[in-house]
Amino acid sequence: MLNSASNVFVTGVTGLIGGELVRTLIKQPTGKVWALIRATPDVDPARRLGHRLGRSGDQRLAPSQTQLCAVAGDVSLNQLGLSPAARDEIRRDADIIIHGAAETSFIRAADCRRTNIAGAENLIEFTRSCARHPLLVCLSTAYVSGVVANTCIAEDDFRPENDHHNEYTRSKAVAEELVRSSGLRVLVVRPSIVLSAGIPDPVFARAILGFVPLLQKLDAVPVNPAARPDVVPVQFVVDSVIGLLRKSQLAHSCYHISAGEHGAANYEEMTRVLDEYYGRPTPLRLVPPAQWTREIHRRFIHSPQQRKVFATLRNYLPFLNMNVLYDNSRLRQELGDLFPPLPRLTTYIAELFELIAQGLHHHTDRLTPAGRA
Repeated sequence: MLNSASNVFVTGVTGLIGGELVRTLIKQPTGKVWALIRATPDVDPARRLGHRLGRSGDQRLAPSQTQLCAVAGDVSLNQLGLSPAARDEIRRDADIIIHGAAETSFIRAADCRRTNIAGAENLIEFTRSCARHPLLVCLSTAYVSGVVANTCIAEDDFRPENDHHNEYTRSKAVAEELVRSSGLRVLVVRPSIVLSAGIPDPVFARAILGFVPLLQKLDAVPVNPAARPDVVPVQFVVDSVIGLLRKSQLAHSCYHISAGEHGAANYEEMTRVLDEYYGRPTPLRLVPPAQWTREIHRRFIHSPQQRKVFATLRNYLPFLNMNVLYDNSRLRQELGDLFPPLPRLTTYIAELFELIAQGLHHHTDRLTPAGRA
């Protein structure tokens, strides 16, 4: 699959995972790497790509790398919005297409459908037109499983018809099904929750953990202390994807990139880190949702500020309380000794808290999870 002669076309490169994939790809032997960038009126694609690579803290990397080329386009547009010259070159020479572009907002349903579903349809059509029959790598999400709770899910448990907490995960499930049923050469990878550990950028840190500073306004939240979120650092995701692409043959077409049963910490452990970091005089109290009565709610959520904060947290609570892990044994078996290091969340989450705190000195914290890559 991936070797020193492979030409790779990547979408979603201004996002967390896509940017790190490009950054890692150009550090090792590959062919040409095209990075699809949405052009803006005041910033050309090469400058946007350079800015994204700079956010990772490695100023030595730039779009001037001989094998890296920023191309203007948009997955939601016909022919991906590519210029005729770029479209013809990529169609002729691409060996691998990595589709990472996505709308991740929990609240912008129409944008999710346009970018995630229509974008997948456009990528499928574009891949079909490519001369070398490239492998289409779909960066999906483990949360295509929909509304489930208190279980560990294997890759084959995918059910696109399941209910979903929001349009983001539903649209990703539809998009994945489109890719899997396309008849193309396909590899689907499903990361769980991905954190920006190792990247010195407050905005990426806030993308998932932006609600954490809000907890300082509360003394209790309806979160099961024994529940475990499935969380992985971004470099683990990138190294896993590249490890799979380096294999000459894969046993499966879909893999969870997740912490699974062996790597997940529970919220009680995480809250201890949070209490210590913020120096809380009274530990944050975690109350299982079934025990969160109206009386408890009135006791702990009573001021206007607390009510506002709690209303914001409602976007997160369904995910915080899923207590769902995603089985990674398939990935472990496939990569064997090359399975990447998987640090425990409690060993690096305080570093992300610090980045968020730094960012709050310069930016107004966004209170809803969102972001198109």
